[in-house]
This record gives sequence, C-alpha cells and structure tokens, in this order.
Amino acid sequence: MDAIECILTRRSIRSYKNEPVSEDDLCKILECARYAPSGMNNQDWHFSVVQNKRWLKEMSQIVGEDMNRPTYDVTYGAPVLIIVSHKKGKLLYEHDGACALQNIFLSANSLGLGTCWINQLGDEIHYKNPRFAELLKEAGVPEEYKVIGCSALGYPNENVEAKDRKENTITILR
Repeated sequence: MDAIECILTRRSIRSYKNEPVSEDDLCKILECARYAPSGMNNQDWHFSVVQNKRWLKEMSQIVGEDMNRPTYDVTYGAPVLIIVSHKKGKLLYEHDGACALQNIFLSANSLGLGTCWINQLGDEIHYKNPRFAELLKEAGVPEEYKVIGCSALGYPNENVEAKDRKENTITILR
C-alpha cells in the first residue's frame, strides 16, 4: 500500500475481532511511532502497550464513571491499547504526541489493522482519581509524563466507509 492510499483508506474502527495482534506487527507499529517528527527532535514521548484485559476493564470503569457512561469500553473491544505520553512542560509536547499517534494509525492501516484515537485518558478529570494514576503507573507511564492520547489497536470487525469531507477547509494564496 502506498502512502497516499494508506492515508485515504484509514478509518476509525470501533469494533474489533477477538484476535491478538502479532508481536512482529506491534514492533513495526511502535518503530514507526518512534520515527514521528518532534519539535527540535526532542523525542520525549513514551509508548505504553497494554494488552491486559483486567487493566483495560478497570480503566474503562474509571473513565466511564467520570464520563457518566457506565458501559464505556476504552478500546471498543480491541485487544491492545497504545498509550502515548510525553514529558510535561516540554515545548510542543502535545503536537509531538499527535504526530506519533498518526504514525501509529497509518502504519497499523498499512498492516491491515484497525485503530481508533482514544483521547479520554488525557482528560484532567481522571487524574483526580488515585486509582487512575496507579493504573497509568502500572502501564509504565512515567510520573512526570502526561497522556497525550491513545490508540485502540486490533483486527477490524467492521468495514467503515469514508465520511464526506468539508469543501471549505482549504485556502490557497498565490
């Protein structure tokens, strides 16, 4: 799959097959994340990969309670959650994390995997819950880091069509 096809065919997937992601594919995806651009080449991100069902269920309960959505599933049933965090206070850290997430989304699509951007773990409201902080620590997120966003990752159990794009989003000055 070429780069343009990969970009144009990537979709947010919210239904996954109950199949594990191969270690080889996971390693390729994480390597692509590490090659994302970063401001001043800081590369101050951290990637935590969670495949533990108990952890995912507990995190889903915490986030669901805070969002008043008791049946919330943080990965939409995907077997993997990749948490992208970044050292707090660094210049443009949120942008760097977003670039790394995009590399995760695109590399996964090129390998036939589905992803969905999960942004709820970066919401400050959850940090007030001590169990939330414990779960992040258990997942390997360094204490001085902030969650930028996450990617649910797995084999798609749905075929999502492209949504129409807005026409008024481009201006060209010549």
